[in-house]
Order: sequence, then C-alpha cells, then structure tokens
Amino acid sequence: MGVSLYYSATRDAPLTADERATVDRLVAEGERSLREEALELFPTWYEAGEVPLEYRSPAEVFEGLSLYDDRHLSDGQVLAGSSKMPPPACGVEPLLAQLRHYLDALTRMRRALPGARWHVHIDDAEIPWTEDGYTLGDGTP
Repeated sequence: MGVSLYYSATRDAPLTADERATVDRLVAEGERSLREEALELFPTWYEAGEVPLEYRSPAEVFEGLSLYDDRHLSDGQVLAGSSKMPPPACGVEPLLAQLRHYLDALTRMRRALPGARWHVHIDDAEIPWTEDGYTLGDGTP
C-alpha cells in the first residue's frame, strides 16, 4: 500500500495568469532538483539497499508534483494535487529526498499565493507550517 503527499490551497480569488505561471515554474523546479539529486545518489542508494536494482531511474521511484486539473477542484480551491511517495521496496533516504524537495516547492508556492489557506499532509498526518516553511516537524525542510 502506498503513501501520498496531498496539498491544496483555497482563497476567494482565482489564480492570476502570472500566479499560474509561477506555480508551474515552481513545480518544474521542485521536480528538476529532486531528479538531479536522485541521479547523483542512485549509486549510493543501490549500494545501501535504499533503491532496489530494478528501479533504473528517478522516474520509476518518484511521482511528480501532480496538480489536479481545474475541473477537479472543490469550491474555493485554487490548486490541489497529490504525489505518491517512493514504493515500499525503497528505503527512507529516497522518501526523505522527495519530501525535502517537494515541501520546499510547496513552501515557495505558498509564499507566491497571497491570501491562500493551505492544507498539506501525508495521508492523515498534517505537515506543519512554520516561519521557515513546511517541515517534517524535526526541522528538516
């Protein structure tokens, strides 16, 4: 059974074209930074058993920051989405890498969308917001 990261933002005003472009850019940056780190770390993760050898690329381990189509948003939502965490066969390091990059991207999205109310959680566990951004509760951004 998989675990997923869920995220949503609500506010009275819809996204402007500039805000939409910013969100799209931040999604791409978050995915690119994770992919770059994963490509560098794959050999270490293989050696440590964090990623089984059958997973040959980050695309096989990580699902992107998947924003739902506007038709699937609830009333007041300006964006929502989810991302599956790495498969259960993978260890904790790939999971933490994905969370670190995606929580950073969500932090930057939150700061780019003034007046939005955010809800970010992993299944039933809320991800706390601090002045530094979204964290895992242990100071890990």
